Amino acid sequence: MGAFDRWKMWDGVLRREVKEFHRISLCTTCMDRLETLRRCLTQNVADNADYPNLEFVVLDYNSRRDDVWGWLSKTFPNELESGRVVYYRTDEPKFYSMTHSRNLAFRLASGTVVNNLDADNFTGKAFATFINFLANECPDKAVFSKGKRLLRGRLGFFKQEFVEQLGGYDEDLQGYGHDDKDLLERAMAMGFTLMWFGGRFVRRIATPNSEKGRNMCNQRIRETEAANRAISEANLSAGKLRANANRAWGTATVRKNAQVQFTL
Repeated sequence: MGAFDRWKMWDGVLRREVKEFHRISLCTTCMDRLETLRRCLTQNVADNADYPNLEFVVLDYNSRRDDVWGWLSKTFPNELESGRVVYYRTDEPKFYSMTHSRNLAFRLASGTVVNNLDADNFTGKAFATFINFLANECPDKAVFSKGKRLLRGRLGFFKQEFVEQLGGYDEDLQGYGHDDKDLLERAMAMGFTLMWFGGRFVRRIATPNSEKGRNMCNQRIRETEAANRAISEANLSAGKLRANANRAWGTATVRKNAQVQFTL
C-alpha cells in the first residue's frame, strides 16, 4: 500500500449543513509578476462576488520593475477601502522565496481559512463559497487542495492549524519546487483530511520554467526541486512533521496599503 492510499480523503459528498461562513483569505505573493496578476486578480475578484466574508491578500515581495500598488490602487479603490483587497509590501527580500513569502502572506491574512492562490491562477466562479462548504464539512485538520499531485500553489488550511500544528511552509526549502508537496505530506502524516477541489477551480496561465525561476537565488529549478525533495524526505523519515521549530518564521517588515509600516 502506497502513502497516498493511507491518506484520509474526502469522498466528494457534502453532507453537513453550512452553519458557519468563515472569513476566507485568498493569498497571492508576487515579485514582478504584474502582468499575470493583472489578468487573474481582476477575474478572481469578480468570480467571488457571491461570498461576502472574503479578502484577497496581495503580498508584493519587493517588486523592482512593477508598480503593483499603482495598478491595484487604480483598479480596486473601493475594494481596498472596504478591505476586500489588501495590499502588503516588503522591501527586504533580494530574491523570491516560495516558502517565506507564503508564510508571510498567511500570517498577515485575517481569515480563519487561508488559501494560497498563485499569481497565474484563476479561482473559477464561487471558489470561496465552495471552500466554505468544505470547511463546514471538515471543521478541523483539513487541507483544501487541488488534489494530491501537481498542486501548483493551491493549498489551504485553517490558519490556526497551519501556524500551530504545521509550523507553516518549511523555510529550509529554498528556491523553486517541492514546497507544496512537503507541506501536504506533513499534514497528511499528521492525520489531516484532504478536502479536494477540481474542475472549474483549477484553471491557470501556463508559466514557462524560465519565468518560474527568474527571481530566485538559484534559477536551476530542477536542481532546487531535487534538493528540496531530499530535505523533505529526510524530515518525514525522521518524523519531523512540524516545520521551523525553535526559530522565527514568516517574519518581515511590511507596509499595508502603501501606508502603515510594521514588523510581523
